[in-house]
Amino acid sequence: MSLRFVKDEAVSGTGMVTASIPEAAEAGLKLLRAGGNAFDAAVAVGFCNTVLEPYLACLGGLGFMVAYSSQDDRVVSIDFNARAPKAASPDMFKVLSESPAGGTRIFEVEGKENSVGGKAVTVPATCAGFVKAHELYGSKPLREVVAPAVSLALGGFSLGWDQALTHGVMAREARKCAVIDDVWSPGGYPAAPGTKIIQSDLARLLTKVGEDGRSAIYEGEVAKKIEETVALAGGVLDAEDLASYEPTVGEPITVKYGEYEVSTTNTPSGGVTILETLKILDRFEVSSLAHNSGEYLHLLVEASRHAFADRYSLLGDWEHAEVPLREMLGDAHADKLSSLIDEGSTFFDHDREPWVRYLGTPLHNPKVSSAHGETTHLNVVDHDGNMVACTHTPGFQVGLVPSGTGLYLAAAMGWFVPKPGYPNSVAPWKRPLMNMGPLVVSEGGAPVLLVGAPGSRRIICRNLQVALNALEFGMGPQEAVAAATVDSSGAETLVDSRISSESVKHLASLGHKVRVVEEGPGLSAFARPSAIKIDRCNKLIRGGVDLFRRSTALGL
Repeated sequence: MSLRFVKDEAVSGTGMVTASIPEAAEAGLKLLRAGGNAFDAAVAVGFCNTVLEPYLACLGGLGFMVAYSSQDDRVVSIDFNARAPKAASPDMFKVLSESPAGGTRIFEVEGKENSVGGKAVTVPATCAGFVKAHELYGSKPLREVVAPAVSLALGGFSLGWDQALTHGVMAREARKCAVIDDVWSPGGYPAAPGTKIIQSDLARLLTKVGEDGRSAIYEGEVAKKIEETVALAGGVLDAEDLASYEPTVGEPITVKYGEYEVSTTNTPSGGVTILETLKILDRFEVSSLAHNSGEYLHLLVEASRHAFADRYSLLGDWEHAEVPLREMLGDAHADKLSSLIDEGSTFFDHDREPWVRYLGTPLHNPKVSSAHGETTHLNVVDHDGNMVACTHTPGFQVGLVPSGTGLYLAAAMGWFVPKPGYPNSVAPWKRPLMNMGPLVVSEGGAPVLLVGAPGSRRIICRNLQVALNALEFGMGPQEAVAAATVDSSGAETLVDSRISSESVKHLASLGHKVRVVEEGPGLSAFARPSAIKIDRCNKLIRGGVDLFRRSTALGL
């Protein structure tokens, strides 16, 4: 006997919110009911996330938003990626050795200084990103949008089982910090399910954000305290970095896939890798293959592995490095890579993790014709047709909180290569290469699908498959999200145990290094997606969320 998990699809005619935690989804729905638009609701959900799961996505973190403004009739990218401090340098970390196989790092750094402590801290970007989205497209006063998060922080909430489980595991990698531990690890142990979590300092800070906007954090007393705290911990982030930071708003990165246009945030991200994979797959009749058959999974894995090879060798912040982005997403490159896919065997060896194997050794040259951390994600659609997909990260594991502010700082320096000379090496004011990749899919200029997920580098394959499930196989969003999945971001191809043994055997026979893993309500081997699909024929909005945890879709 085996357990079977089922969630019903959420359906509405006027609006939809998805979020990882029910209280956050309820806050977004409340904003929609009060007459707010999708941007108001998305920002409300985002601020609530920083209260409910700051171990995944704190206010001092970063995020990517891709959205559709019905008033402007355009898809817009709001990039609130982190930036390295202006005093950062390519050689600021001492590399000890190559990391052991099976992990997520390329190199081991002395004292883990790129992931904990002051040198790991990047410019806080989440608050600036949410405020910018609201400033440009919101309709309600900011204080009303932030109010649900203030209420959760001040009055507290009961910690859910999934929150407790995730925090408990991530606490093993976190630096000890009395301010954080007093709330989240009372008595020296990670908080148990049912624990009342109250964050009074954070409530005060969020109240100031509602009143003063970004200046509550990026100027004045809080900015000064951030500089002092980071300096005492050996870091180089300063108040000038904070004052200088601005999210980047503009056109998304978009590719054609069949009759669709697929857009993601214009920043070094997992979205670029998803788009490159789609360009390769567009050369094949994907829908002619049986879903999750051995033939389909082989094609999917091979296409994604070619895109990952480019990601690990060529991608970085194109503001600071020579990145052949246009060529990577071009037709000629997709033609070349698709020609390398052999239905009878895999193209790749699996002796080393690909982020080590291809670093400094590109597998392809796009210019010749012939880009466990965790996150959270939200989607919102309103009755006017505004739509928002937003993924934000990281958590408070760096272990730094300026006194009395309630602001958990975050470390994104660990997403850079800690050695000089690579596209994703450290540089002043540079954006790190991230895994997140929220998607807006349009047909004939009208958005029809929002997709996103938390889950570190495994976001990329999961978002890709959810989109393909909906676009190629006609699945509704809940079915698309719940379907069994694979991940090919590492040397092994991880295969969901719900996939047939025949498909597993087929992959292995073609040379893939396969490991079958069980998906369930514990910590996930895969990313945890959510999606909203716009059914224009029936004038309905349909929502689907992660099957195994308390992720919630609520219709208006």
